[in-house]
Amino acid sequence: MNKRNSTRISATLIGLIALILLTMTACSGNKKASVEEETPKSDYSKAVALINAVSDGTSEVFKDLDNAFIKSWNERTGQSLTIETSSGSSNIEKDAIIGGQLKADITTLGVGIDIDALQVKGLVGEGWQQRYDYNSSPFFTAVAFVVRSGNPLAITDWEQLAQGNVQIVTSNPTTDSDARWYYAAPWAYSLDKQTEDTEAAKAFVTNFHQHVTVLAKDDKEAESAFLDQGKGDVWVTTESNALRITNSTGKGKVEVVVPSVTLAVEPIVSAVDSNADAKGTREAANAYADYLFTEEAQTTAAKHYFRPRFASIAEQFPGVFADATLLTVDDNLTGWEDLQQALFAEGGLFGQLPAK
Repeated sequence: MNKRNSTRISATLIGLIALILLTMTACSGNKKASVEEETPKSDYSKAVALINAVSDGTSEVFKDLDNAFIKSWNERTGQSLTIETSSGSSNIEKDAIIGGQLKADITTLGVGIDIDALQVKGLVGEGWQQRYDYNSSPFFTAVAFVVRSGNPLAITDWEQLAQGNVQIVTSNPTTDSDARWYYAAPWAYSLDKQTEDTEAAKAFVTNFHQHVTVLAKDDKEAESAFLDQGKGDVWVTTESNALRITNSTGKGKVEVVVPSVTLAVEPIVSAVDSNADAKGTREAANAYADYLFTEEAQTTAAKHYFRPRFASIAEQFPGVFADATLLTVDDNLTGWEDLQQALFAEGGLFGQLPAK
């Protein structure tokens, strides 16, 4: 090889290396930045209005988050912003968005498959779950128990709910998709103890269901049955619900029990892309989702008894959130699509259980 050819090869190699480094740099930006780069900028001189669709269990925290984001957005852009919040069961909000009755720009629903349904209809773009960290779940809670003051039956864990004469109050996953967590939790608990033994998990969930004496339409109805009507020994709900009740209307009447192993409940956020694009609100909608992952928003979530994603924020709320092993649908099960088929779809376990 002569010197001229050697020089050409070296120059080519240097060029290739530079091209690779440039490509890696371009691909290394975080997910939020890529979303913002694709978003057309608004005319900040014109007021903008967002519709925020959320599931019932998060409606209170989103009232404060809405107000805080309005202030933050105005300080950042000078633009006047209003937010109308619609709340209801996750499946009801999803159906209203799909049907066009609810022109939501952004939504935080109770389970990921409800946003998957929006994607199937072309309302949300593919890859929505990878837009943000934590599978686009800004904060989380856990499936927990509410018991009578003094915990007269000494209930501490899942096994006790499937034994003796314990009477359970919970919500119906066929009328309230958020309630799927309450049946998914004993399923996950059983599989955590006996890995891949789905027959044991079916038996455990069946025993759990046999002790359900009130299968309410939704959490509000379950809360009324347990707290106001005095039905049942234990109410299976979320930790955030339980803490809210024990620090307000149920103070001195009920207590919170978080099982040693339970399921994390993870609300999912996404802009409703097609609606936001059509209304010219995509930038504000994306910015709202971004805001949920800030320290300010995480602190607001923790004040409403949701577990923040940032350890630095959780440390500011000592003693609020019980120590527990929190399983997740994605990491400890096989995702919501498989879980839906096993438990809640036609032919799934829940449909085979005795009617309540």
